[in-house]
Amino acid sequence: MRILLLQLKRIGDFILTAPAVAALRKAHPEAEIVAVVPAAVEGLAHCLPGLNRVLPYGGGLNASVWASLLAGEWDLCLDFTGTDRSALMAWLSRAKRSIGYAKWGSEGWRARAYTELCDASVRDLHTVDFHLALTAEPAAEDATFLRIPSHLSPSLPSEGPYAIVHIGTAREEKFWLDERWVEIIQHIAKTHHVVLTGTNDSLERPHLDRVRASLTVPFTDLTGRLSLVQLAALISRCDLALGVDSMAMHLAALFRRPQVVLFGPTNPFHWRPLQSRAVVVAAGHDTPLTTFAPNAKGAEMNLISTAQVIDAITHALSSP
Repeated sequence: MRILLLQLKRIGDFILTAPAVAALRKAHPEAEIVAVVPAAVEGLAHCLPGLNRVLPYGGGLNASVWASLLAGEWDLCLDFTGTDRSALMAWLSRAKRSIGYAKWGSEGWRARAYTELCDASVRDLHTVDFHLALTAEPAAEDATFLRIPSHLSPSLPSEGPYAIVHIGTAREEKFWLDERWVEIIQHIAKTHHVVLTGTNDSLERPHLDRVRASLTVPFTDLTGRLSLVQLAALISRCDLALGVDSMAMHLAALFRRPQVVLFGPTNPFHWRPLQSRAVVVAAGHDTPLTTFAPNAKGAEMNLISTAQVIDAITHALSSP
């Protein structure tokens, strides 16, 4: 059996497709599973044990990707993306079964790209469950979602427990206040070596610069120095991961690391970590969230206090 997966969305969406890949592998242990992914996640995609082959899609003609789609004799094609490009890929694959989401593929020419439609609701499901619904397979319990070679993990200047602090994100409104990050990092540094991660790009850099300039405790700054695979390797061994809703926190969830995730404008119902060692702190709520609703409203990040985050860290580190 040959299975083609199309996931061309952002890094976070790709990471949250890993449980769907694991479910497919469990259901079809002998199948050849091939994924078309953004070139930016190619290295990480090779670390999904459920995939046999990765087709990176980037700038340019991507002739090899289109040729592989046309040449392959696909039994099943699953389109997790739901764009005109991915619908065209599904149609060109000529798969015996081609499945897309009804929300994106039931009208116009896209309707001809699929043999079946999945009526799962992105509004009513966590993103992981939304992706799993397309496979029609149950979650693979206790699966290894990512397998990162240990030699790719960057060395740290000190041994002992370390905490990943990932303050950055692609959306400005999800940034927390700089002075509160400083207070939290100096609190964590009492028990853990602190490692700062992030892109250090134009959006994150002003925040990072202010935080770095204000810290009076030792820390390792790896912002802008790690590949996606190296970041995953570092997170896979950390003793605590702390950050706003971002791809780094999705990675920590896949590795089941103790973590605290700060939510403001985004709804944790759709993006929260689905693992027992995670604590969700949401703006506008005095205590960590334990119940979630698809229609919950977001709030400004400045409504999250440092006291809330310190309590959440204590809880996360005490989780078995």
